[in-house]
Amino acid sequence: MMFTVDEYRHELWREVTERAQDHDIYDQEAFFETACEILRDSEAIAAYHPAYTRYRMGTPQALAIDGYDQDAFEMDESIVVIACDDKFTLAENDALPTIQSNECKRYFNAMRRFVVAALNSTYQAHAEESSETFEFAQFIHEHRSTISRVRLYFITDREYTGRDDSSQIQIDRYAKDNGDNKISLETHIWDIRRLMESFNAGLIEHMSIALENGLPAVKASKGNENMDTYLLFVSGTMLSKWYRKYGSKLMEANVRSFLSMRGKVNKGIRQTLNEKPDRFVAYNNGLTATASYVETNEKGWITRLDDLQIVNGGQTTASIFYTEQKDKTDLSQVIIPVKLVVVHEDVARELVPYISRFTNSQNKVAEADFSSNSEYQVELERLSRATLTPPLPGTIQTHWYYERARGQYESERNRLDSAARRAFEKANPSRQRIKMVEAPKYLMCWDNQPQVASLGLQKCFAKFVNSQGDNASAKLDADFYKRLVCKKIIFDTVYKHIKHTDWFLGAYQSNIAEYAVAKYSQDLKRKGTECNFSAIWHRQSIDPKMLGCLLKAGQQASQVLNDPRRPVQNVSEWAKKDQCWTGLKRYPSCLDADPVELAVEKPKHASRRRTSTSSSTSTPRHEAISEKQPAADENLIHDWRNLTTESYRRLYDFALGKAFLSPKSEASLTALINGRDDSINVNSLNHLVSLCVKTGFPLSSLSSRSGEVPTDESVPSSADVHEPSYREFLLSIPDKKTGAP
Repeated sequence: MMFTVDEYRHELWREVTERAQDHDIYDQEAFFETACEILRDSEAIAAYHPAYTRYRMGTPQALAIDGYDQDAFEMDESIVVIACDDKFTLAENDALPTIQSNECKRYFNAMRRFVVAALNSTYQAHAEESSETFEFAQFIHEHRSTISRVRLYFITDREYTGRDDSSQIQIDRYAKDNGDNKISLETHIWDIRRLMESFNAGLIEHMSIALENGLPAVKASKGNENMDTYLLFVSGTMLSKWYRKYGSKLMEANVRSFLSMRGKVNKGIRQTLNEKPDRFVAYNNGLTATASYVETNEKGWITRLDDLQIVNGGQTTASIFYTEQKDKTDLSQVIIPVKLVVVHEDVARELVPYISRFTNSQNKVAEADFSSNSEYQVELERLSRATLTPPLPGTIQTHWYYERARGQYESERNRLDSAARRAFEKANPSRQRIKMVEAPKYLMCWDNQPQVASLGLQKCFAKFVNSQGDNASAKLDADFYKRLVCKKIIFDTVYKHIKHTDWFLGAYQSNIAEYAVAKYSQDLKRKGTECNFSAIWHRQSIDPKMLGCLLKAGQQASQVLNDPRRPVQNVSEWAKKDQCWTGLKRYPSCLDADPVELAVEKPKHASRRRTSTSSSTSTPRHEAISEKQPAADENLIHDWRNLTTESYRRLYDFALGKAFLSPKSEASLTALINGRDDSINVNSLNHLVSLCVKTGFPLSSLSSRSGEVPTDESVPSSADVHEPSYREFLLSIPDKKTGAP
């Protein structure tokens, strides 16, 4: 079923609100996660990590970032920065709003300033070291000499009506290491229409390569009506140019999961390229690639390639590119043989994985079939359709839907008529969906490998599949699938409750959950006790005692992950190390923890509506989907909104000393100190004030504003190094409009 824009907005609204409700998060956060999953599934990004920062939006000093993809650096030495539209207007019945080029450019400029400040290390000098944004900025600075390009993604639920120049690659004027190399800067607008097109396509982001002069090719005699095969030769200069422009998008997804190509130049290839480039065609096996369409001229030469994917030879391609970069090698004499298989769209999903597998038969990548059509995945899908949840009071029996292919759930649901669709949704609730790439994370955590789970979904999936034996599918049965569901319930429950604890520092929630589950499982094994999965399955939830133990394990994990003595400064990278897991295993058992009551589930439709329903007004990031905050929160809001600037300073000092400040609460509190309300996150401030009051902060005794008007010069009294120098460094960042998008 192909959606119109209005129909897709309704579907996106449904998915965002359900995610916000199920995960107990706010609408803007749910939109960020939902949209990033679309980008990830479309192969535009490899992974995503939240890292929220807003500073002086609407001014020439604005900074903006909602998240990033650090995994892209390992693929093609690129850095990905993601920002979402703050004028979040998504609602069920809103008219389709629009956004023009100038407003998009403001976000791109704000993202670019963040990157420049990170490269210069001026951002890190004044940011909170425990924040995810700080660590990403530090990563950028540490790898500044090898970053080849920066990709900026702006995501909006509005329709872009400006000139379509979002795919143009621009060269930033910022020179690295005072050398001649420049950083390639790409800007990508993902508006509601582009999100819809990606959803409708169900394939990787469309890519078309034009060959002005044509490329000589020999077409094989007709042998299969579903595909055409060509033999051709490309120059090293041309292949390097393609890789520079498209990076890891050229690599077939399953192979890419295994390749960490950054800096890994094959010595033999490098030597041949530098010493005997004219012999490369004789020494190298060449590439195997697929495409969805080719255009040829009257000579039979190829003039256009659509959706080119290198399924064998990714390492060769990367090595050619990096040799040229590092050694300034002349690639004009280098020729690479290519076997190109043009696969018709209707059979591409089935045939491309097999082409990838059999052409990679000489290496370990090919030992497992990673496609959604493998026996293992098909059997898991069959088990999910055959396994009903136990009957619970007041509920119907349902399925935990295993989605072995991208968009399978939506595709199956949307092809039904209204009555059948409602029946499908009741039998297969969207929150009871397990995606193929997510399942290994739950299994790896429970099997005491949180460092593997922390590698990211794609790499974790690859590691898991590679660890399975030849007859892995034969070991699958209904009990295995029930335990998989239970492990997802355990993970999701601890993940949801972490942010409500007084020890959570506001970052790395997913890493903490991964390590908490692994630690709990490890402690059970040490005690010689098994988890009662049967009880979890029949309750479809965990009990308070288990939650208490998991949260104690989570607190231990947080201490290890955020330990200032850790050998790896970046927490995300530290979580990927065996040493990190070894450190957590030394902690005492978590099984003696006190029970913790589970958060009460909201009624089905309690959080469907946003407080603001006007499409013409800006919905700030902090606005919840819930119609009304609890009374206690309303009192807190009243209390902190009526404080004086000096009281805000005192609150800042107190929270700083207790290490309570998260990136969002610090930005919000600084905004209040400066008399602004453009960067306030109500939820994070309520949580911060609650923590401070519980630990002795005298909120009720502080004086009210009494008509005081705070000035922009107001700063935290114990943090003079923060605001004045922070403003100076922001003002010092060049606007460079000519180099910005």
